[in-house]
Formats: sequence, C-alpha cells, structure tokens
Amino acid sequence: MKLSQTVFAVLLYHSFAWALPSIEVVQSVPMETKLLVPGIRQTQEVWLEMIQGAKSKIDLEQFYVSDEAGQALAPVLSAIREAASRGVKVRFLVDTKFFATYPDPISQLGHVSGIQVKKVDFASYGGVQHAKYFIVDGRNAFVGSQNFDWRALSHIHEIGLRVDDLLVGADLEMIFEKDWAMGSLFVEESNLLRMPGVTTVVASPTKANPSGISDTLSEVLKLIGEAKEVLKLQVMEYSTHIYGSIERWKILDDALRAAAAKGVRVQLLVDVSDLKKAKDDLLGLAQVKNIEVKTVTIPQWSGGAIPFARLIHSKYLVADHVSSWVGSENWSQGYFMNTRNVGLLVSRPEISAQLEQVFDTVWLSEYSLKLQ
Repeated sequence: MKLSQTVFAVLLYHSFAWALPSIEVVQSVPMETKLLVPGIRQTQEVWLEMIQGAKSKIDLEQFYVSDEAGQALAPVLSAIREAASRGVKVRFLVDTKFFATYPDPISQLGHVSGIQVKKVDFASYGGVQHAKYFIVDGRNAFVGSQNFDWRALSHIHEIGLRVDDLLVGADLEMIFEKDWAMGSLFVEESNLLRMPGVTTVVASPTKANPSGISDTLSEVLKLIGEAKEVLKLQVMEYSTHIYGSIERWKILDDALRAAAAKGVRVQLLVDVSDLKKAKDDLLGLAQVKNIEVKTVTIPQWSGGAIPFARLIHSKYLVADHVSSWVGSENWSQGYFMNTRNVGLLVSRPEISAQLEQVFDTVWLSEYSLKLQ
C-alpha cells in the first residue's frame, strides 16, 4: 500500500528525531480573550528565561523598542541590563525610521555599560528593518512576529519559535553581522553541516541576505506548491497591492489559488483592519473553491483603548500538518522584496500540531467571522 506524503514524512521524522534541535512554539495572547492555547508558553516567560540564562552574548535585531512603565516589556529590558552587568556582551540593532518614533527605550539601553546599540537604514533596499529575532550565546534563538513592544506581550496575538541549535544560531548570526555592518565588512559564512528540510533559516529581501541564507519567498512558494491536503495561514495583512503603483503583485495569491485548484483546502486568517486595504483581494480569494477566509476582531481592553494593539499580528503557515513557516512578513510585496524580515521553516509534526492548535483556536473563536 502506498503511504501518503504526510504519513511518510512523519515516519521519516521519527527515524532521526534524536538528532533534532529543541524547538518551542511561543504565543502572545491579548488579555481578556479566550485565545490562550494550554501547554504553549507565553512570550515574556520565554524571553526572560533566555536572557537570564545568557552566559556570553546576546544579539538582538528588532524593528523598534516601545516600553511603558509597569507593563510586560519592562522586566525584559531589566533582564538585558542585568545580563550586561554580569559581563554578557549585548548588541541591539533597530530600524532607523522607527527609532525616531520610539527613541527613549533603546537610547537608555545604549548608555548601559556592555550594551552596544545601532540603527540600521534599509532605505537603499526600498524598505525598513522589520525582522524580530535575537540569539543568545550563538545558539539559543527566538524568531517570530513579536516586536520588542509591551503591547506585543499583552495585547496582540503573536507567534514565535524558540530554537536551541548551533546551526540555526550560526545562520541567524550571519544575518545579524551583515546588518550590523550594513555590508561594509566581510561576513564569514557558516560551514556547519545542514540537515535540509528540518529547520531552515529564511530571510528577506534576497539582495540583502548573506550567502547561504534561503530566500523566504522562494521557500514559502515551495511549501505552498508541494501541499497535498491543507494550508493554514495566519497573517495580519494580505494584499496584492504594490505601494505607489497601480500594478498588482500576485505571486503568493496565484500560488494559493493553484493549490486550491489541486484540491488543497486553504484557510486564511487576517486581522479585520486588513479590509481597509485589501478587501477586494480577500473577497476574491473567498470566492475560490477550497479557499476560506476569515477576519478577526479582537475586542477592546476593559482598561481603555490602546493604540496599535488589540489585533492579530502573527505570521505563520502550516502545510499538510507537517511543515510550517513562522516569520515576520505580512503577505504583500514590500515585506518580501524590500524589507528585512527573518523566519524559520520547520518540518516537524509536533511543531505543526501546536501551530494548528493556535490556528484552530483563533479560527473557531467568537472573534473570527467568515468573509463572504
């Protein structure tokens, strides 16, 4: 009897599971919602554990840093300062444009002995530094949709992965070093032996990637193209619109439609705010056979309105219950072609199962509404 692709992948995975790195799915859940998935730790706990366990260095590349007194990010920033005080070398890289919006928290860190802070300008690529990741001691890494923002820990739905693996750490360090130097210094490539198809670092845009780092768009298209049964995608924004142009960028849209035409069931979750920008795209997809689209509305907090919060900001894709992508790209042209983003491809059934738990919790929740 011929084994299905999913069953074969699961059997292959279990045959060398002993050699796989430690990976953990990490969630942020808006307060006062019912979206918490039991058994999956929340972001602040994991970040504190990683930072407090640092022995030699912490490299952080973030879109920006936004703190609020008494809120969830404050203990994390304190942990970074404490790490520096015990001799851990800390380097913090943020986007130039958004530094102007939130200058104080990162500037304060830059005055702490043992912490170096730099701003990176991706204007030459036509975008910004939008990635959200950090590496502890060269191997214990976090990659996801979570900005270094108090709201991302308490009032926004986010997904990330914590990976303890020398190989993944080395690839992320290559990206960090290139961005830290802005291409002015030679970056030594990692020559560690890779295990293809298990855990792969991906990044955008291709023209800014160090040699050996896979292009996010190509890998995501491959994931979609190879799907046989089901695709589950959650992103804040999904659009074919190109900023400043009347043309459309339909590479991902065409890929999802092609998968659906083959009989693959496609489920797409977006934040309700996306209807303001891309209602035509979403309605078009929702009318395609085998594609379902839902929008998510997170209710306001009882403590009052919070700007830039109470939404779904997670960015991940699960294919055939086995393979998944977790990253920082919203699904539109600029995020893949012009802006620095970093993610992970993982082919491990237990990770996909947890991500599907998160997805299904949102999909079936009272906050989601089918687009028709």
